[in-house]
Amino acid sequence: MGWLVFFTLIFSMVISVPVGMALGISAFVGMLYVSPDILIMMPQKFLYGLDSFPLLAIPLFVLAGQLMSSGGLAKRIIALALIFVGRIYGGLAMVVIFSALLMSGISGSPSANTAAIGSVAIPAMKKLKYPPEFATAVLAAAGGVSTLVPPAIDLIIIGVIANISIGGLFAAGIFPAIVNGVAIMILAYFFSRKMNLPLAEKTSLLVKARVLKDGILPILMIAIILGGIYGGIFTPTEAASVAVVYGFIVSFFIYKELTIKDIPKVLLNTSALSGVVLLVLATASMFSFILTFERIPHALARLIVSYADNWILFIILVHIVFIMLGMVMDALPAIIVLMPIFLPVAVSLGMEPIHLGILVAANVGIGMITPPVGICLFVACGISKTPIGSVVKPLLPFLIFLIFTLIIITMFPEITLFLPRLLGFI
Repeated sequence: MGWLVFFTLIFSMVISVPVGMALGISAFVGMLYVSPDILIMMPQKFLYGLDSFPLLAIPLFVLAGQLMSSGGLAKRIIALALIFVGRIYGGLAMVVIFSALLMSGISGSPSANTAAIGSVAIPAMKKLKYPPEFATAVLAAAGGVSTLVPPAIDLIIIGVIANISIGGLFAAGIFPAIVNGVAIMILAYFFSRKMNLPLAEKTSLLVKARVLKDGILPILMIAIILGGIYGGIFTPTEAASVAVVYGFIVSFFIYKELTIKDIPKVLLNTSALSGVVLLVLATASMFSFILTFERIPHALARLIVSYADNWILFIILVHIVFIMLGMVMDALPAIIVLMPIFLPVAVSLGMEPIHLGILVAANVGIGMITPPVGICLFVACGISKTPIGSVVKPLLPFLIFLIFTLIIITMFPEITLFLPRLLGFI
């Protein structure tokens, strides 16, 4: 039966059926094949996939990001970052990377971050004579790196699916995100110097002071979200609610760039992005049920263990699977289907679940910038109006660097586990 389910899934995606619908159709076919009587369980499993309180954080963090993006947060973050690295080679490229990391600390959505930062940064990079292909590659790579920055939506999903502490995953993602960010900043500096790109214009101390003052509120929002979670003041889900209230107050009453007319658009964008994610989660729950019913995960786990008798070989197989899937499909269904399979095997081989979760999230980030279906790559190309084919060559070094940092994070688990252990999550 397994071959029929997977064939239906692959065929549906090949003919451009949306991922959420493809998972639902595949589950329906599998249930119908096993017995028409169990089709009555489809609605139950659909709702079960959404029946998790932590999932409420997803639409709330997306709403917070949309409020702050519409309210002028993105341009203030870029201006703030420009003060620190604008006057060195590749400074504006570094600003894009740094800004994407900061922006992800608010919205948790890499695609939304890429759109918000790119709409401001791409015109500025073109003004300084950055080649459009290079500028687009930098923006896409920055979006991919932000998957590890709390409160990343993928970390929330991994925590819910694998029953791992979301707070622990948030803490674990910080240092790996810094490693990835620094790595691609170094690469941006190297290529910018090689291309002799111009530096950003000098700014007076008065202007810098004004920018620093304007940037306090966005940074304070990140501090409130993460400080509240790690300080035990509120849960990640409650932090999302705080972020929405804070974002609305700052955007509407302080910056005054969010107007009443903008609110319907903000709510529609939030509904569209959240709806896609939650639909995939719901239909993936049905898909996972039929796979588990037929014991396919158990068979796959035994197959993996038979080839990987230690955690290093196992994690190499995990990387290969996720990177290959990232080239042809969205990462969300892969996380939902594969995490319940890989986690018991990882634990049996002595791996810490939080470490596995961060490695999967890092793979997801690579998949988001890998053609042909990398969503951050699509968003970046759409903003810069640059064909994907012309961006692949300048993007390749960034992909290689991110794979290299993935190996570093894999081989040195303490990069991931130091903060969760310090904060008592392990």
